Amino acid sequence: MIVTRRPDGLALVDQNEHGRVAGALASHWGNTAFEHPSPRQPVLFATSRHDDGWRAWDALDLLNEVERRPLHFLEIDPDEHVRLYRQGVERVRMRDAYAGVLVGMHWTGLYRGRWSSPTARGRLARTPSDSALLDQVVSEEEQRWVAAKQAVWTAERPRAHFEATLWHNFQLLQLWDLLSLYLCVMPQELTPSDSKPTPWGPQLASIEHAPETVTLPSVRTSTYGPEVALQASVSEPGTVSVRPWPFTKPAFSIEIEQTMVPDHHYRDPARLRAERGRRRTTALQWTLRSDAVPGGSRGGHDHE
Repeated sequence: MIVTRRPDGLALVDQNEHGRVAGALASHWGNTAFEHPSPRQPVLFATSRHDDGWRAWDALDLLNEVERRPLHFLEIDPDEHVRLYRQGVERVRMRDAYAGVLVGMHWTGLYRGRWSSPTARGRLARTPSDSALLDQVVSEEEQRWVAAKQAVWTAERPRAHFEATLWHNFQLLQLWDLLSLYLCVMPQELTPSDSKPTPWGPQLASIEHAPETVTLPSVRTSTYGPEVALQASVSEPGTVSVRPWPFTKPAFSIEIEQTMVPDHHYRDPARLRAERGRRRTTALQWTLRSDAVPGGSRGGHDHE
């Protein structure tokens, strides 16, 4: 569950919904400057289902035991995190082997700083025993990839190209994941003009957010293209500008299902579950637009 404190309560977005939004971003990716995802269907499937293991856990309405509010996704215990992601990766793998490898890379990347460096670690390793557990999980999952990658590598391309493209797709998935999270938690207020770009990711440990310009993880424009760091900001209420623009159309809209619940202490998960059941799911709508599109141009947008 992605929890955000708003002026009128707590906004709750299921991880599965966040995954759907990431998949929508992936489906719009590609233009003359940025190569379209390839292989397209496995990459889109992996992106939309990269957090599939959260389905059952989000339905449990878990609580932060200290603050007595809905449990934010980064507050879960490491052993539970391992259990849910293992189940999610397995479900994706059964549907598509390539997507299964990609989601497994995402899962273990969460314990390895998104594979940013040999010594990088994620936020879930709070104790030495946590680190030992996550190290074991990473080792086991990497061993599984050996046979899985052999199964999906075809004679169409040399192994080096296959591996390079796979890691390029992993980088794209990380960007779509974090941009989707930005849309899920960011207030729909204009970003201050003096907002200096900050790397996006560490802010997600908090449930409170202010409008800001962020830098997303660097990605290559294609498997062997130059690396580019994209920036996102709220250019006008309800509109996010992305620079440079990586999407097929100059503007499109995305809706995110969220549930607003009162921001007060909940004695137990049953109380939270009952409160969620009484609340209607609403749509948080964003327009993503290139800076090249005039501010008043709103017609002809796609809705996801």
